[in-house]
Amino acid sequence: MSSAPESGRRRRADAAPQSPASDATPTTAATDTGPESTGPDTPVVPRARRGDGASGGRAARRAKRTGRGKPRRFRKLKITALVMAVVFVALGITGYVIWEKLNANIKHSKLNTSDVDVPKEGPDAFGRTPLNILMIGSDGRNDPVDCKLGGACDGGAPRADVQMLLHVSADRSNASVISIPRDTRVQIPACTDPKTKQKFAPINTTINESLGRGGPGCVVGTWQLLTKIHIDHFMMVTFSGVVSMADAVGGVEVCVQSNIQDERVEYVNGERHLVGSHLKLTAGKHTIQGEDALKWLRTRHAFEDGSDVGRTHAQHMYLNSMVRTLKSNSTITNPIKLFKVADAATRSLTVDDDLNGLQKLTSLATTLNKVNTNRITMTTMPHDADPQAPEQHLVPAASAETLFKMVRSDVAFDKNGPPPGTETTTPGTTQPPPPASNVDKAAIRITVVGATGSTQSGAVAEGLVAQGFTKAAKGPAAAKRQTSAVIFPAKDKDQAQAVADALGLPATALSPQANATHVTVQIGTDWGSGPTFKGAGKSGATTAPPSTPQAPPAGQLPSGSSALNASEEGACMKVYTEAKDRNGKPVYTW
Repeated sequence: MSSAPESGRRRRADAAPQSPASDATPTTAATDTGPESTGPDTPVVPRARRGDGASGGRAARRAKRTGRGKPRRFRKLKITALVMAVVFVALGITGYVIWEKLNANIKHSKLNTSDVDVPKEGPDAFGRTPLNILMIGSDGRNDPVDCKLGGACDGGAPRADVQMLLHVSADRSNASVISIPRDTRVQIPACTDPKTKQKFAPINTTINESLGRGGPGCVVGTWQLLTKIHIDHFMMVTFSGVVSMADAVGGVEVCVQSNIQDERVEYVNGERHLVGSHLKLTAGKHTIQGEDALKWLRTRHAFEDGSDVGRTHAQHMYLNSMVRTLKSNSTITNPIKLFKVADAATRSLTVDDDLNGLQKLTSLATTLNKVNTNRITMTTMPHDADPQAPEQHLVPAASAETLFKMVRSDVAFDKNGPPPGTETTTPGTTQPPPPASNVDKAAIRITVVGATGSTQSGAVAEGLVAQGFTKAAKGPAAAKRQTSAVIFPAKDKDQAQAVADALGLPATALSPQANATHVTVQIGTDWGSGPTFKGAGKSGATTAPPSTPQAPPAGQLPSGSSALNASEEGACMKVYTEAKDRNGKPVYTW
C-alpha cells in the first residue's frame, strides 16, 4: 500500500531501472498511456539522472518512437486521420454495395430472336463505327405496378407501344432518333421466344405486336427487316420505370398550347366509360413527374391530329427536356440525385446480353453525354394512311427510306456540325488506311461460304480467283442468312472493301467482327445467281437490287419527319380541338 503523494509516484516511476529487456516489454510501452506500477523497493532517482540529457538518451529515443512528449495537437491529427481512413473505407464498401445493387437490378435478353440478320456498318476511314440502339417502351401486362399505372392487365403478351432507334455517329459528334408510331403496319419476321422456345411465323400487322412474338429481340428483327439498319443493342423500360425516372430527376418540363384533358366518354354494352390517359393540364409550361409524366407519354387522342403520331411528338419533347435536365450541373454534380436516377433506370430496365452490366451501361452513358444538346435530333418516320384501314393504321411512306438511308450512311440529322468535307479523327489517329485499290489481291486469304446444299460458294470463289484473289477458296456450309456479308477483322477493312468491290456488294455488307481471323464472304438468300452479287427477287429470279434514294446532306430531312432538336426549349404541343362531343363542345380542351 502506498500513501505517497502523486508527485512521489511520478518520481519513482521515472526512476524505474532501464534495462534492455524491460525496454521491449509491454509494461515499458504502457508508459505512453499511464504511470508505471511502483513498489516499496523502487529507488527514487532524481529526473536529472535519466538518460544522457534533454537532447538524447534512451528515454528520448523511446519518446521519439512512441510520440510521447509531442504537442497534443499532433496526436489529435493522427486520430483524425485514422477516423477519416475508416470513413473512406466505409464509403468504399458502400460504393461497392451500391454498384452491386444497381448491377443486380438489370435484366437482360437475347439481342435478336428473328431470322433477319443485317451486317454491321463498315468502319469509316479512321476505323470508327456508328452505334444503333433500339429503345422500347413496354405497356406491361403482368406486373401489378405496371397494371396499376395503366397496363392492359389482361395477362396477354406485352406490346411495344414506344419504339425509337437511337443512332450515334461513328465520330460520336451527333445523335439521331427515329420513332415509328405503334399503329404502323409492317412485316414482322419469324421469331422464337428465348424463354419458352415458342416459334412465331411471319405476320403482317402493327409493329407494336412484335414484342409479344419473341420478346424485344423480335422488335429488333422487325426494325432490321424494315430499315436494313444493323442494330447493336436494345434497351426496354416499363411503365413503372418512366414514373420513377421522372421522380428521380425532379420532374421534366413540358408545354401545351391550350388547356388539355385527355378523357373521352365511350359506351360499352350500354355502360359509360372514361377512356384516355387522364392527363389534365392548363395552357403553358409545366414540370411533370410521377404518374403525370406517364400520362404525358401515353396521351394519344388529345394531341395534334388525334393520332398516335402526335404522341411520338410529345415523347420527343419530353425526352429532349429530360436530356437537358440530365446534362445540367444540378443533376451531374449531385451524387444523391445521380444515384436516384441510376436506381430508377436500372430497376425497370431490360437490355440485350452484350449490354448487360453496369460498367457497360456507364460507358455508354459517358459516350452519350459527350454529344452536345444541339447535335441531338428526334424525328418521326414519314408515313401514310394504311389503305387497308385508313382510320386506324399507318404504313411507312416512300420517303421513309431516305431517313433510313441517312442512318445507314451516318449522315447527321442536324445542321450544326462542321462544314461538309471536314474530317475529324480520334486521338492518336494520323492518316486513314490506304484505299482498297492499293491492296495486294493475291495476298488476301478469303473463305466463301453458303448455306447447306448451295452451290454458289464454289462459283463465287472461282470468280474471285479469276479477278486475282488467288487465295480465295470454298469453305464449309454455314447457317442460312438473308443478307450477304463480308466478315473480316477490323484491321483488314481495306482488304474486305476490295473483296466487296470485286463482288459488287454494297458498303452495308461489310461486317467487322472481333472473332474473325480473315476475310469471309457469306452468301445470303439475296445473292441471286452467278459469281457476283446481283440481288434476288421474291420469285428467286436474278434481278438488280432495288434502287434507293441517295442520302441527302446533313440536316436535309424528308417531309413528314417532324424533326425536333434537343436544344429547342420553346417547343409546345398543340392540343386536338376538332373532336366534339354530342353537344358540339370540344372533347379534349376545357
